[in-house]
Amino acid sequence: SEYIDPLMILAKAGAKLLASQPVLAAAQVPCRIFGDLHGQLRDLLLLFAAFGFPGSKEDTADDDAMSYVFNGDFVDRGEHQLEVVALLFSLHVVYPMQVYLVRGNHEFRDMSENMGELGFLHHCQSRMKKRWRSVFDAVHSAFDWMPLGAVVAGKVLVLHGGLGDGTWGLRDLEELKRPMQELDCDHALNALWSDPSDSDNTMSRGVHSNEERGEGAGIHQFGPDITQTFCMREGIDLVIRSHQFVRQGYKVMHGGHLITLFSARNYLLDDGEASHNDAAMILLATDLNGHLRVHPKRVAFMPHPDSVPPKESWWKNFSEEFAACWHFLATGQKLRRKVQQNKPNVKFNRKLSGSSSTPTSPASR
Repeated sequence: SEYIDPLMILAKAGAKLLASQPVLAAAQVPCRIFGDLHGQLRDLLLLFAAFGFPGSKEDTADDDAMSYVFNGDFVDRGEHQLEVVALLFSLHVVYPMQVYLVRGNHEFRDMSENMGELGFLHHCQSRMKKRWRSVFDAVHSAFDWMPLGAVVAGKVLVLHGGLGDGTWGLRDLEELKRPMQELDCDHALNALWSDPSDSDNTMSRGVHSNEERGEGAGIHQFGPDITQTFCMREGIDLVIRSHQFVRQGYKVMHGGHLITLFSARNYLLDDGEASHNDAAMILLATDLNGHLRVHPKRVAFMPHPDSVPPKESWWKNFSEEFAACWHFLATGQKLRRKVQQNKPNVKFNRKLSGSSSTPTSPASR
């Protein structure tokens, strides 16, 4: 309860600043972009610790200040939803021209109220027995003013969902009115809810009904031809979207014109193997020749405790090494040791990685 007043102040200050920004924010490079967080504060802090955070010495050492774009879905499902919101609002208030908060489909009241115990409404009720309604309303009042997208360096469009049928353009987003409490516009609905096809083959081209997001909801699935046409028409080189978890935290799609980005590790932990997804962020920066480069960065998933193989005892390892050394001293020959028949499970040895590799198929949220 002692944190209610600071939360209210942050929410009101955040709303005032967000209202002063256009519907389509403009960020500069270098820029770090984050995907879905869903109340997983530890993953956000791990990404900050590994790759940099607003206000750090590394960010302020260069002449060009680092920009940050957080691409929606800050709440629902996670254990630290209020903490994530408070941290992001604080960063936006302190660095309003460097930190940009883009709205996701979960930053709407109907999502927060209809997700039961996983939703932001229940989270507020369980964390604050008194005045929870005031905090919930204040946070959503700030959400209502959030931009629906951001353009980085004039060439990279960041939005939460996708392009829908692709018939709209950046100017259509810029003309949307706020505060926006409901998604009553088709452009906004698909910008926050639509998904790309998961293949670049011919069968996935065009626009299709996205039944996984609700039958008859008017939400589209769009193919690589839609992405390419949109980018050419709007003068955009790349679309970065979130909205779906992918196993390695990011996935390059649609001939390199689209990337799906997700920043919450172990998103579906109770689903066993399906939960083993990394958290990722993307760094956009220019090289020495002035060309814009895309640098994905990842933090590996955390293995479930029940699936981690037991560690061998130090005494067993010491005994084997001592016996091998003694045998070599006595005979001059190396001791043949038993070969491990089972291949090691390499996924338990993964470290922080910034290198790219072939991602696997995304699963719908």
